[in-house]
Amino acid sequence: MAIGLNHLHTNLAHLLVLCASVNLVLALLGGGRSEGIAAWVERIHEYGIMMMGRLIYVAGLGLAMVAGYAIMQPWILAGLVLWGAVEVSGKRLVTSALTAVADGGVETKKLVLGAAVQLVVIVTIYACMQMKPSF
Repeated sequence: MAIGLNHLHTNLAHLLVLCASVNLVLALLGGGRSEGIAAWVERIHEYGIMMMGRLIYVAGLGLAMVAGYAIMQPWILAGLVLWGAVEVSGKRLVTSALTAVADGGVETKKLVLGAAVQLVVIVTIYACMQMKPSF
């Protein structure tokens, strides 16, 4: 059970970093100007980052319980707290910018900023999970 959860958690984390990277590239390539690119950014954001990230946390918490890790370890707490920044930037920056583009609005820097914040935070969480620092 622990091996399967570990593989699920780790492999989905690799895919999450890839999706966040692709999302930033698409945002830089005109996700705020083109409705077609914005639709792809929205799909990747909703399914590839937000939903998959939540699934990763369910698998990670299950893995922590099965493997005997204490939830209060600093690297687990750091990952849980930092995921809040991904959720907030997703709702306040990315989703609002994509809604504006869908309504025919003009491009704002919120989309690129939100995608960049998400990528940086996701890579930081990924680093914490790999290195397991004890501060």
